[in-house]
Amino acid sequence: MKPVAQRVGLVTVAGVLVFTVYEALKTILFPGMSVITSHVITVMVAGLTTFLLSRFALRRYAAALDQIERQTDMTEETNRLLLAVLATMREAVVIVNSRLEIVLHNDAASRVVKLPDDRRGSALPRVPNPASPALRLVDATRDPAVNAAFSRALEERVAIEARVDLTDREARAFQLNVAPLGRDLAVGVFFDITQLERLERVRREFFANLSHEVRTPLTVILAYAETLLDGAIDDAANRARFVEKLHKHATRMNELISDISDLSAIESGQVKLEPGPIRLAAIVSETIALSHARHKDSDVSLTVSIPEGLVVNADRTRLEQILYNLVDNAVKFNRRGGTVTVSAEETEGHAVIKISDTGIGIAKADLPRVFERLYRADKSRSRKVEGTGLGLAIVKHLVQAHGGEVSVSSDIGQGSEFCFTLPVASQQHQNGGESLLLDVAAPSSAQ
Repeated sequence: MKPVAQRVGLVTVAGVLVFTVYEALKTILFPGMSVITSHVITVMVAGLTTFLLSRFALRRYAAALDQIERQTDMTEETNRLLLAVLATMREAVVIVNSRLEIVLHNDAASRVVKLPDDRRGSALPRVPNPASPALRLVDATRDPAVNAAFSRALEERVAIEARVDLTDREARAFQLNVAPLGRDLAVGVFFDITQLERLERVRREFFANLSHEVRTPLTVILAYAETLLDGAIDDAANRARFVEKLHKHATRMNELISDISDLSAIESGQVKLEPGPIRLAAIVSETIALSHARHKDSDVSLTVSIPEGLVVNADRTRLEQILYNLVDNAVKFNRRGGTVTVSAEETEGHAVIKISDTGIGIAKADLPRVFERLYRADKSRSRKVEGTGLGLAIVKHLVQAHGGEVSVSSDIGQGSEFCFTLPVASQQHQNGGESLLLDVAAPSSAQ
């Protein structure tokens, strides 16, 4: 506004000087002109000058208004786009002033910081009502680290990064990025890193468990190999036993590597299923017979209770892998004289398969994690049982790849029940796959 006022003043002074010169010249050049004639000519000249200047000023004013209108439209469009972006962001965005009062926030912020009820539920960024008391940042977060990050960004005019933990509703971790905005504002964006940290923790636990699983058989192999090299190879009475131990633990390492490879391929989507109609009772009986042969020295009875006509749509090889892992676990973690029962029923287009045992059971606290890689519920007892610790993780991914779900229920000392679902084959698939059904036919139970 100041340059415009100066220009108006200069134009006014210039106009006064021009008219002064005009009146002086008119008096010198036309000394005999009457007063009335002089005034009429002056009024005409002044009117013409005013008209020309007014047109020039109006044109300039119209051009300025047009430019302002274009800038206003651009600003409004930019604001609309900005508001739309903020409204759809999953990250919480909070803008505060130099007094650390919240002046703008998006809807996601209401799920991160504590806002009054009248400021929640909006799909668009909200500006606090001037009539209501200003909401301080410290009251919204109750976290000194958040307040310190905004204060430092406002004072030092630099971008600040900080990790903060907010526990008002649930324990969550955030990466907070704060940057100065204008002269006395600062904007903060909260990135939820809770899931990333959980995945990182799982990754560390996996590699820690993996190193333990590999070290155990490798240590035994090295010990027996060194014993043989130190002369035990000439001991006819013990060398066969040593070689059997070497073979046993080498087999365990091979199974671990094989399971890791399978799990990696399944998780990365490299395993392609070839589903087809399979008579469930037949393939379960084959799995039961295979498990019975492997654990023939165990005093565990295995039974099957599956309708003969129940046909599922599944990949035969992967279904065998699912069933074998579950049945094998049920036998290994059972008690002497215990039982393992495999049952199934059709419910709403899905086959619900249950593997129940009377074994040691699983603690309630461990149930949510039993399908994690290399997780063992009871370390003291499960370490004594051979296995890779990856079977249930493979089961989970394969069942989900078939479009099913898997769950577990258990009580310590009373056994466990694993349940998973598979889609039932349609009648058309059953008719078209009649030869396949005949190929996998087998006895429906094994003891």
